[in-house]
Amino acid sequence: MRVCVFGAGSLGSALGALLASRNEVFLIARKAHVDAIRRKGLRLIGSRRRVTHLEARETVKGVPTPDLLIIATKAYDTGSAVDACRPMVSESTRILTLQNGLGNLELLRAWKGRSAFGGTTTMGAVLESPGVVRISGMGHTVIGADLDQTGASWVASLFDECGIPVRVSRDTNGEMWAKAVVNACINPITSILRVPNGALLESKGVTALMDGVCVECEKVASAAGIALPKPAMRARVHVVARDTSRNRSSMLRDVELGRRTEIMQINGKFSEFGRGTGVATPLNNALVAMVEALAPACPEKG
Repeated sequence: MRVCVFGAGSLGSALGALLASRNEVFLIARKAHVDAIRRKGLRLIGSRRRVTHLEARETVKGVPTPDLLIIATKAYDTGSAVDACRPMVSESTRILTLQNGLGNLELLRAWKGRSAFGGTTTMGAVLESPGVVRISGMGHTVIGADLDQTGASWVASLFDECGIPVRVSRDTNGEMWAKAVVNACINPITSILRVPNGALLESKGVTALMDGVCVECEKVASAAGIALPKPAMRARVHVVARDTSRNRSSMLRDVELGRRTEIMQINGKFSEFGRGTGVATPLNNALVAMVEALAPACPEKG
């Protein structure tokens, strides 16, 4: 099959490299990353191998119509990703989002309807330098099947055939909101404190703050009619923080690199839904304000 990954940073490049073992893969990425891949292939740290049988480009111009398009941009770029990819896809192309935050799937379904699939992944990946990606853990990937069970199973089979742990779930919204809750609890606090994920469990005060954010998010989800999957989200947040204890969250990495964060697409969305449903979200509001306040000290570096 032909797969295109649009927005191939750390996660998108890792997925593309793995999928290239059995598929024709095109990565759409930033110039420095593209240039490095063209020169030496995509190096995967940990596996001691370079993936050379894939193509990297800066735009979709000239890319053949893919069977599967994976959107891996930052959440605030989803709209522009749709505009960029329109000329490339066909009616039969399936679209998958594995992005952070809320609202991405809605944008993709406004474009592609039931051919757009929501998903989540806990795969750990870091872009160490242009052309070099470290996969710290395969994690678990979930493909949502709320509108099209057959299509979701087809997408999942591509992942499974390439050794990516995957399952299909009919509860797309529940899974995506659960991931957003975890991100809302971990990412902004690590960004403000400049610490890896596991440090959030080392201080009673910080852990209590994280738990408080979780309670707020659960109340918002309930008011919005979203049934979050079991077990209780607090336990899931603690497990993720513990299992990824050495990881620096994507939001923290963005702050460190002087890049725009996804705070508005994560905690900002819980604040937005809270206002719409009458649920108070003072902790989420405060985290949004604090992370946004980091922006003047972290000018965009590109």
